[in-house]
Amino acid sequence: GEDMQRRDHACFFSAAHAAKDSGIALALAEKAGLDLPLARATKEQYERLISTGLGEMDKSGVAELTFKNRASVNRES
Repeated sequence: GEDMQRRDHACFFSAAHAAKDSGIALALAEKAGLDLPLARATKEQYERLISTGLGEMDKSGVAELTFKNRASVNRES
């Protein structure tokens, strides 16, 4: 969305919380016999953001993994 374009990642829902919730959803899906590749890929992106020390950034911060060479990031919450 626009927040990703503006690199405004003020935290409304952190990447760390999104990764946790994604993990819960994936565990429930597995119990139901469902394969959710997009959910798995999304969780992996949140985990990558966490591994760079930006887990408390809003989940929209995953854009930073793709667009690394843009101007400085707004990390304020």
